[in-house]
Order: sequence, then structure tokens, then C-alpha cells
Amino acid sequence: MSERIIVLGAGLAGLAAAHELVLAGRDVLVLEARPRVGGRVLTLRQPFLDGQYAEAGGMYVLGGHSTVLGYAKRFGLELTPLPAPPRPGSRLFHLQQRRIVASAGSEACFPYALRPDEQRLGLANLYREYVAPLLEAVGDPFHASWPGSSATDLDGLTMREALVARGASPAAIEALSLGRFDLLGDGVDASSALGALRREVLANGAGASGVYTLSGGSDRLPAALAKSLGERLRLGWAARRIEQDPTTVRVHCVGSAGEPCTFTAERLVCAIPFPVLREVEISPALSERKARAVRELEHTSVVRVFVQFRRRLWEERGWSLAWLTDLPIMHVLDASPTQPGRSGLLEAYIAGPRARAAARLSEEKRLAMVVRGMSQVAPELASEVQAGASYAWDLDPWARGAFAWFRPKQLTEWGSALASAEGRLHFAGDQTSPMPGWMEGALLSGRRAAAEILATRP
Repeated sequence: MSERIIVLGAGLAGLAAAHELVLAGRDVLVLEARPRVGGRVLTLRQPFLDGQYAEAGGMYVLGGHSTVLGYAKRFGLELTPLPAPPRPGSRLFHLQQRRIVASAGSEACFPYALRPDEQRLGLANLYREYVAPLLEAVGDPFHASWPGSSATDLDGLTMREALVARGASPAAIEALSLGRFDLLGDGVDASSALGALRREVLANGAGASGVYTLSGGSDRLPAALAKSLGERLRLGWAARRIEQDPTTVRVHCVGSAGEPCTFTAERLVCAIPFPVLREVEISPALSERKARAVRELEHTSVVRVFVQFRRRLWEERGWSLAWLTDLPIMHVLDASPTQPGRSGLLEAYIAGPRARAAARLSEEKRLAMVVRGMSQVAPELASEVQAGASYAWDLDPWARGAFAWFRPKQLTEWGSALASAEGRLHFAGDQTSPMPGWMEGALLSGRRAAAEILATRP
């Protein structure tokens, strides 16, 4: 008789694990607390007009993301490449209470008090001077021996401390952080340099062969995986307690109507975010390092706000995206670059403490704040607003944040425990992969968890 496996969570990680196990002939049951699949892949289709949509979660597929590309091919999902950047035009910024319209290549009007040697470098070369040498010390995050000694040293520093050690001035660090390190965790003063630089290494490498979106919406991928599972998938069941003994795993759940039910299997794949798993009682208790990882791992606070405009003025005027600001709206980018139509969407991607402040606002006030901020950067937009929507990941009870980030020393002290099995409990989720925050990382983790189970004797 085939060994029965329960998968907790129908995000990409859980769906991938279940799909691979079913292909191998295992008896699988997937339990998901939400009334939908996809987890942190969430495509918002309302209230936008003209058939347009916004990705509140995973959006981009890089050319090196072979797992996403493989599943897309398997299920017949089309990918659309990002259009080539337009001819160099004006870059828009709002920094230190100033709206800045800079012609391509111009840096004279930037309000950073860079040192004379940094001014000679120019903003474009600050990354090459201060960040690029640090990337070499990261090594290969997928190698079995990672992190090596140089990477471990980086994990003992915050991102600011690592840049200071390279000789960067406070003004240079501020410039380098905009739209990059300020979007991870609580920024350069809190995040591990190794965790931040690992993201840079993997994004730079995987993006070398192009950037794509899933045509019709990212939610088509989890929908296809879910369809392949059929009746093996059950929505509306939230785990409250997990018990295991030498032969069995029991999951005590509560249904959407409040009814209790216990599900029993020989193994369990836990594919739910650790901030949610913290609220699930586990018996016997997890090992010390795994328990620390579950207890201490934080997820970046992210609010994504989308505004639909009647016209894509940013294209008509030749404005380059993204726009960098130090306003509460933080980072502004094109949210519909591969979607047809005259209208288009801009997104304010807000992270860290500013995201927590935005999450405390009502939807109406949040949208008003973003429209006001975008209008400070580009006043012409104010009269072109059609619709808007937002999503605050901290307020999602089944996510409690957008993606994992690490404080100094966490990766080296207990990072390897993120993915390790505990008896008959196996763990998936992008936080257990080297690529938190990417659809590729989630899928890879699910396949790894499935491979662990398939390598064991039933």
C-alpha cells in the first residue's frame, strides 16, 4: 500500500511537492487554510478596467529560473518577455523634498553629499566600487558547503557595516539602498549583509538571460498545479496541532465553519510560512535549532499599492522606470509592462517600517497617500486615475509578511535548519530555499521536500 503524505499549504511550494509526489505514485492530501490556492502568489483582477490585473505577490520569472520555466512548459503556460527599455529619457526622483527630473546619464542634480572621490565615480559606479567586491565573497548559495568563511564573515555584519568596511560614505550608502537594500527586511541597519547580498547574487545571475511574466497572470501557475491534484486538494482547513510518533503523523485542523477534524498520514510536508507555523502546536517539540528558526525568522513587511491610469504617460513622455523616492510610497514601478491596452498600472512597493505604517491605514487612505506621492513625482498623473487596489502582507493571517529576511548571524547560526527534516516532518516554502521571495525558490523547496520523502523507505 502506498505511503500517505499530507501537505500543509497550497502555495507554490506545497503544490509542487504534492505534484511531484503524485507523479511518483504516492497517496497525497493537501490541506490549505485559505479558500484559494497560490499562497503568496496573488493576482488582483478587481477593480481594474480593460481586463488588466496586478500582481500582489510573485510576478517576475528570470531566464535562469529553470523550475518555473519547466512547470510553465509542462502546463502549457505562456511567458511574455519584458519589453526592451525605451530610448534613454528622463529619470524621475523625489529625494530630500525635491522633485528631480534628470536626463539620461545626468547626475549633477542629485542631492547626495558624496565625497569628492565618490562624485568622480558617479552614482552608476558606486555599486561597482562598493557592492560588486562583496558579491564575490558570497560564493555559491546552492553549494553544499555554503556558507564559506568569507560568507560567514559577511553574516556577522549588517549591510551598512559591510558597506562602511568597503569605505562607503553615509551618502553613498543612502544612494545604494534606494530601491534595493531598503526593500529588504528593515533596511541596511537591520539586515544581514550575507542575506542581502545573496539576493543580489542570485538575481544578477538568473536575470542575465531575460525577464518574463506569466501571460494572463501569475495565478495561472498555482491554478494549473492545483488542477493536476484534483480531489486531493482541500481548502479551508487550518492546522492547529501536529503530532508525530515513530510511524504516524496526525494533523488536528479546524475547518472554515469551525468544525474540527484530524487527518492521519505516514509523513507530512509543512509548506506554510514560519510566522504562521509559530501558532501551530507541534509534539514532540522541534529540535532546538529548528525551533529557533521557526520562532525567530522574520518576514519583510510589504504593502503593494496599484493605481490604474487612463494613459501610460510614463511611456508617452519617455520617463524611465523605476522611480526612486524617499517618500512614504518608496519605490514606484510599472506594474503592467507586458499587458496590452492604452491604460496602465503603476505600483508603489512599500517595505519595512513604512509598510507597517501604510498597513495601519484604511484602503481609501492608503490609495490616497500613494496617488498623492505619485503626483509629487509626476504631477501630470493626478487627473488620469481610474482605479486602485492594495495588499498588505502583514495583515494576511496565513502569510504574516511577504518573504523571509535575516538579521546578522542568523543564517550561519541556524540557517541550515530551515530545510532540515524533523522525524516524519519535512519542510518546504521559499524561506527554506536559498531564494526567499521568488517563485523559483518556492518551487525548488517543494521539489526538494518531495525528493526527501521519495528517498526514504515507506
